[in-house]
Amino acid sequence: MAFFCRLYEKYIQDLTKDATKGNFTYIDEFIYTDVGKDKKSSDAFIRKENDLLVVEANNRKLFVKPVLQADKSLAAVIDDKPEFVGVETAYIISVTMDNINAVPNYYNVIHKEILDEKCTDKVKYFFNFSIEEYEMLMVLLERQVDIFAFLREYYENDKLKPFSTFLHDRFSGIGMTHFMESCSSF
Repeated sequence: MAFFCRLYEKYIQDLTKDATKGNFTYIDEFIYTDVGKDKKSSDAFIRKENDLLVVEANNRKLFVKPVLQADKSLAAVIDDKPEFVGVETAYIISVTMDNINAVPNYYNVIHKEILDEKCTDKVKYFFNFSIEEYEMLMVLLERQVDIFAFLREYYENDKLKPFSTFLHDRFSGIGMTHFMESCSSF
């Protein structure tokens, strides 16, 4: 299972790196020291100006634990890592094989737990996306859509709906990224 988990993380990293271009900057996973121990950061980061997207790929845990893990890791490095200087708003996405369905009461409990336990006040938005939803977000990124504004709009929407529905309501013809197309030719 550990081997599969690493392949899953690597796919998310490669997909993200390949889709990141133009006004967006890709930052790879890195090792940092916290309380005398070496630790791995989140799997991938995307930066645009003062916004930072933190991607935590996890095929077993769904929402709360991966988001809090990414938040804790970010809190430990945000003031020390040169790539993060000037970040004002952080978005965290937990990417899983499946996701938590958009059920308002359940989301309210999850959001309250994350808000009560998060370590850095820079984390303002957090999401749980299935791999398919994340791939669709990477299509938007590859097309140079401001994914930060789009994620903010989705998070602040009064009517909770699945991310894929929200995305399809605004964009037609969501296909695959160039990276996904190259992988499907094997």
